Amino acid sequence: MTASTPPTELRTLGDLHLGAFRKVKSLLMLAYVALEGPTPRRDMRTLLWPRARQPESSLRVALYVMREAAPGALEGEDRLETAVSCDATRLLTLRGQEALDAYPGAFLAGVKVGDVSPDFEDWAEDWRTRLARHVQSEAATLAEASDPAHAAALAERAYRMPGAPPAEPELLRRLLAVTLPGSALEAELRAELHALTGPDDEPAPAPVRAATRSGRMLGRSEPLDALLAWAARPGGVVAAVSGPGGIGKSTLSRELLRELTRTGRNAVLVDAEGARSSADLLPRLAAARAPGQAVQGTWAGLAPLLGDAPVILLDGLDDLDDLTLLLGTLRRELPGVRWVLTGRRRRLGQLARPGQPDLGDLLTLTLSGLDVPPPDADLPEIAASSAVALFLREAARVRREFTLTPGNAGVIGGLTRRLLGHPLALALAASWLRVESLDDVYARVLTEAATLSSPGGDHDGRRGLMLVAQRSWELLSPGEQDAALRLGVCADFDPADAPALGVTDTDLDGLLAHSFLETYQPGSERLRVYPALTGVLTAQAQAHPELAHAARTAHARHYLTWFTAQAPESPPVDAERGNLRLAVSSAIRDGTLKASTVDHLLAHYDRRGLLGSGTDVFAVLADEAEDAGAPDDIQAATQIACMWLAYRSGRLLDAQTLAARFLQGPLANDPASRMKALNTLGSVRGQQGQYKAAVELLQQALTIAEHLGDRVRVIMYRTNILSHLGFGDDIERVRQEMAAIESQLSEFSDVFSTSVRRLLIQTAMHLPDADLDVLSSEVSRILKKFEGTGDLNNFLICLTYESYIKMNQGKIREAQAINLRLENMLKSVEDPEIEIDLALLETKLLYARGRASEARLHAKRMLKLIFGSSNPWDTVELFMITALDIHSEDPVNVRAFAASIAHNQNTHFSHRWRAKALAGEYTAQPSLLDIDALRAWLEHRLNSL
Repeated sequence: MTASTPPTELRTLGDLHLGAFRKVKSLLMLAYVALEGPTPRRDMRTLLWPRARQPESSLRVALYVMREAAPGALEGEDRLETAVSCDATRLLTLRGQEALDAYPGAFLAGVKVGDVSPDFEDWAEDWRTRLARHVQSEAATLAEASDPAHAAALAERAYRMPGAPPAEPELLRRLLAVTLPGSALEAELRAELHALTGPDDEPAPAPVRAATRSGRMLGRSEPLDALLAWAARPGGVVAAVSGPGGIGKSTLSRELLRELTRTGRNAVLVDAEGARSSADLLPRLAAARAPGQAVQGTWAGLAPLLGDAPVILLDGLDDLDDLTLLLGTLRRELPGVRWVLTGRRRRLGQLARPGQPDLGDLLTLTLSGLDVPPPDADLPEIAASSAVALFLREAARVRREFTLTPGNAGVIGGLTRRLLGHPLALALAASWLRVESLDDVYARVLTEAATLSSPGGDHDGRRGLMLVAQRSWELLSPGEQDAALRLGVCADFDPADAPALGVTDTDLDGLLAHSFLETYQPGSERLRVYPALTGVLTAQAQAHPELAHAARTAHARHYLTWFTAQAPESPPVDAERGNLRLAVSSAIRDGTLKASTVDHLLAHYDRRGLLGSGTDVFAVLADEAEDAGAPDDIQAATQIACMWLAYRSGRLLDAQTLAARFLQGPLANDPASRMKALNTLGSVRGQQGQYKAAVELLQQALTIAEHLGDRVRVIMYRTNILSHLGFGDDIERVRQEMAAIESQLSEFSDVFSTSVRRLLIQTAMHLPDADLDVLSSEVSRILKKFEGTGDLNNFLICLTYESYIKMNQGKIREAQAINLRLENMLKSVEDPEIEIDLALLETKLLYARGRASEARLHAKRMLKLIFGSSNPWDTVELFMITALDIHSEDPVNVRAFAASIAHNQNTHFSHRWRAKALAGEYTAQPSLLDIDALRAWLEHRLNSL
């Protein structure tokens, strides 16, 4: 048996084995991964070896034994995965007699699991119940369709189903209807039904019913069921789940994700904590669906990544500034998606008010505390309370022997009432049992009971949480307090980084035991401080400023040192982007930030395609640097990064304003900074069609680069100037500049030279005497290089070149295939310029294929794109493509506009000589080219064709 061929099915029903292999802990580990999906090692250690002196060693041994006996069954290191099928998951897909035949016994029946955590025991019990109830329901359904004798046998089998909890009244009634009159089974079923509902089939007192109900999600079954039912309906709508911090919104989101995934639904959970805008939120979703890839998506462009009928959970929308605008965008651009939004803000619960966007089938849920037992509750009713169940579960983490007894039930019930059933408050209070008795815990909470809610209401447990959190802080050891402050600085963190942050494994485990940390990303080991506890940590940081400063300094030093050693586009950097943002802010305040680090961060956002979010991030950093009185090079670097990313994201007016203001200020006195700002403004002017101004600005930047001896920027600025010289008359100078640039490329790396040669091709393919065969070979060569390096932007640009060249060579079918490839790639990548280039190419291609009517329709749609473009080149090119078609309807205006283009000095030379031929013998004095008039005329003529 090889590692590539996993063993046969894992058996968990009535037994536990994988073929002849029967090692319990190894198989329990495999069963958990098979049923729950990829699982971090840390989670597995906690679940199966909670009290082992060296849990990692125990895990390692169990893995070794498994992999020796069944190679390929359990793969992965940090995250354990399996391709082995499991009889339990297969059972859930079976119906009728097949389900009964596939159920030899209860889940893990008779298996001595040994010393495992309460969480694992709960997990096993949940699966045991779920599987048994599935088969029980199938048996009942089958009985209802069978002859009397067979039906009675099936009813008895359903009633005595191994692993099933006590039957509910509804099931008992179903089974009674198919039993034989006067049989022993009928008497037994009727007696049990009367015990539950009373002799007149009325509901029994609440304590008895509560004792038999499922504890799924510990009191969150109703909102979970509501969300599942809402998600099952067709169409794209919004569900909003709100509630105070620590109330269980994230837990509910994760359970909803698991339920949807188990049923094969396309679902994804996105951590939205800290996201300030949709520009920041969008790449998080793109990364969640395409991890490790440089994806600069639009909301509409994400559709291919999301699959059919997707459900997207955005968890923690508390810092988002443009929620209303975002919801309108989602409804418009992704109408088929169901969105689940969670957050502490009350406005999430008020989305249905007048004035809000039309959200269709809106579902709003407000979470409050778990159900608590009334003061006069008896033991069964106390045991049935979700709040009590949660407290007991958390208490068992720190005191294994802790259980509910008649002696402590009243105290536990009272404690849950005092804390209003708030889940995180209960978990924190349970952690106190490490150091004090239950009576002392209750007395402490009781003392503060009068302040647990405000006079005007506010009975949601927030005040109780803060009081309990403060007491939990006091119970931490000095080392654990230090660790909490250090980790509280992080957005989140990989446990492997804890030592570098000054946190020992012992203190890390202590914070986990005290419920200060949570694992919040399914399938990841990353941890974070509960967001609901940041208020307590902030207060402690203010009370211990030296310790807080040391924590921020260690955090910034670790993450910035690590980051600057990585390539800016390295995928692992994505996971630490939140920490890098915080680290840069700390370094700004401390005066330790280097301008080279700012440039490195700019390169990350630029190369990963995070242009919109990067613009927003650097706008904040620039303000922070100015407020902190940071050195001039730091202030300049942050401002230049902001203006450059604004330009790259198409926000030309913003980039123009920022660059112009910078050049008028004192920071522009530094030559290197002035050079970069001039380059940005020159690039903006070029996009705006002001080519003469662009060349003048870029020439100033080039002069500074030559003075500074910056050879790379000399080449870069020369190529930028070259691209704008195409809008002049001096073709010979264009050729000379190309030759000068080519002669210097041997001094540079292959990666850099390839990028420059791409820019040379852009100019060369529009020259009157271009050798298309040579250019085609050169484009094919550098396409392979860009594909190999993962440079998506340059790769897409070269595809447009290849399509243009093939079309001009008359290779229409090849050009069509290239366009189709571009169209598919642009569904998940945001690049407005390439979208316009592709639309122009496709319009030209349709005309070349003799499909004029389709080309006209495409040109009409094209107008909507170019109306949003500030580059007049697009309008002129569309005119040139459609001119022959329109000429038959309006030859006078076609020749007039062609003459204006031919005599306009801001028009590309390739357009001028093509327009000159189109104008023919036009003898009137050409008017100045008015792009707005040309667009309006094009729209009118295309609509009339």
